[in-house]
This record gives sequence, structure tokens and C-alpha cells, in this order.
Amino acid sequence: MIAIATIIIFLPAASQASVASDFLVNRQSTYAVPYNAQNILIFDLTLPDPASGGTLQLESINFHNSGTADQTNIVKLMIWEDGPSAGWNNDERSVAILSAAPFFDTAIAGNFQSYAKGDQSQRIFVTIDTSETGTIERTIKFQLLENSVVFTTVADAGPTDEVVSGYERKITSENSLLSVPASPIAGIPEIISSDTIRWHFTDIANNEFGFRLLDGNLKTLVQKEASDLSYLDETGLRPNTEYSGRKIVAFNDRGENPVSVSSVFPSARTASLAPVELPVVPEPESVVEEVVQPAVEIISEPAPSQPTLFENMQIKITDIQKEIGNFIKQLDEFIKQSAATVFGALQGFLQAFF
Repeated sequence: MIAIATIIIFLPAASQASVASDFLVNRQSTYAVPYNAQNILIFDLTLPDPASGGTLQLESINFHNSGTADQTNIVKLMIWEDGPSAGWNNDERSVAILSAAPFFDTAIAGNFQSYAKGDQSQRIFVTIDTSETGTIERTIKFQLLENSVVFTTVADAGPTDEVVSGYERKITSENSLLSVPASPIAGIPEIISSDTIRWHFTDIANNEFGFRLLDGNLKTLVQKEASDLSYLDETGLRPNTEYSGRKIVAFNDRGENPVSVSSVFPSARTASLAPVELPVVPEPESVVEEVVQPAVEIISEPAPSQPTLFENMQIKITDIQKEIGNFIKQLDEFIKQSAATVFGALQGFLQAFF
């Protein structure tokens, strides 16, 4: 049953075999190393992601050297799983050790942990110790050939379907003992925003794996695994706050350079928060209820027509007649009163005589 399972594992077409692109070779510096050097990092590999919600566990791995070094140029090979702090920085866990040939083209089983996506043990490192003897330059370049990786769970992942290559490292008798990189030179920080400062520096090393930004207590704030950088961005800072004591160091598989005066940055203050511009909300338009007056029909009376001349004469005659009538009435009243007076006087006269 074990043999059958092994056959299934080693057929890329079976199950859900991983492809070469599922493996990520993390780039490291390719500086030359001398013979009789120990713990030389030659392969830095991130294993494939497991299925969503699942885990994977490496069972064995087989390295092929496409360089010119042979088995006699190596005295030890070790495989490590990454530690809590990402990258090669002395917190790794040893999972396999070979102290005798063959180092190449042989399945290496180790005490590998199962991992979910993003776990530290998803990333592995391979180091070698070189032999004491050697007079000519040799090269070492690890590769994963087809069917060279085996996982414990066949259904989740299988071997690669094509070659996965690392980076070439030279072994030469002309090099001195390995050392940490030269110290970068801190430059003038740049204020990017209210929460980000860009710390500029000059890289003068040729054997660095990457760079770290440290605080005043030498705690790592930012780390980037890449050579030939010129700045690191520190984010998540407080607005309008001064930050001092920042330092820049380079590191490789030998460690990091000691902090020097030239690697300390001047203080920098983050930008103030920009005033919050509230969106302009237009005031609601006042609703003026237009009172529509009902239409009033104005009926104008026709202008009185002007009387004719004949009508005017009749009006005048009527007026004169009224005046004459009034005069006659008054005259008649006067005559009556006069006659009564005359009669009364005459009656009194006659009575005087009779």
C-alpha cells in the first residue's frame, strides 16, 4: 500500500499536484563564500498554500545541484523552518540535518510541521557547511526537479511539475571569512503624511540580504528582505509627533551590522492632520406657498352718455318751471297773509266808527 501511495504522489497529473508557480523562491544575496564556512544560506523557499481552511505537511524534499560543486565540497546540510520573526534572523527551527553524503539528489525526510496558509513553517531555509579543502572556484545552485517534493496528504498537493531554481552561490578559496554587511549611512528623513515617515539611507554593502529599521531600544520596526534599497517607510505613526533615535542596519546570514553614528537618523515629525472638510450640505429651500387668488371679474359700468342740447334745454326749462312754481307759492302765501292783515286792519277801523 505504501508503494502504491508513493507512485500516486510522484505523478504530477494525479490528484491536485502543485505546479512550479506554487513555490516561491525568496531572493537572497548571491555573494561568494569561502571554503570552510558554516551555515551558508543557499536556498530560501516558501511552500505552496494549502487548500482554503486546510493544512499541508512536508514529508520529504529532494535538492539537485545544477552548479559545479560536488558532494566532497560539502560537509553538512541543514533544513530550517522559519521562526516567529519572518526571515533568516536566528529564530529558526532545525527540522533536518545531513552530515554525510549524499547531499544532492536524495529524498530528505525531516521533522516538518503541518502549516496553514501564512504560518511560519510554510517557509523553509537550506544551509550548508563547506569543506576545508578546495583550490578552485565551485558553484552551488539548488533546484527542485520534477517529482522532488512529497507532502503527507496526497489529495491536497503533490510534487512540482517542472524545475524550481534557487540562486547561485560561489565557493572560492580567495574569499576571506564571511562577515555582516557594512553599515548603511542614514540620510534625511522625508515626511510622507500624518502617519508615515520615509527614512532615506545609502547602501554601501555588497552582501546584504535586507535592511531593518530599529528604534531607540534596537527593536525592529520595519524589515525588508531585498538588496540595494535606498529607503524604508515607517507607517502607523501619530500625527504631528516627533520621532527620534531611529537607526538603519543591513543584515545577511551572518547577522546585522553594529549600529554606528552614521546609521542614526535625525529626528523627524509627522505632518499634522489636515482639517476635515465637511461636505457642504445645501440649505433646504424655503417653501413659499404661492396663494393663488381667484380671478375677480371686474365689470365696469358704462360711462353715462353726455345729454344732447335738446335734453339740456328740457332740463333747464324743468328747473325754471320749478323755480316759478315755488315763487308763485310764495307769492300766493304772501298775498294771503297781506289780505288777512289788510282785512283785520280794515275791520278794526270800521269797528272804531260804528
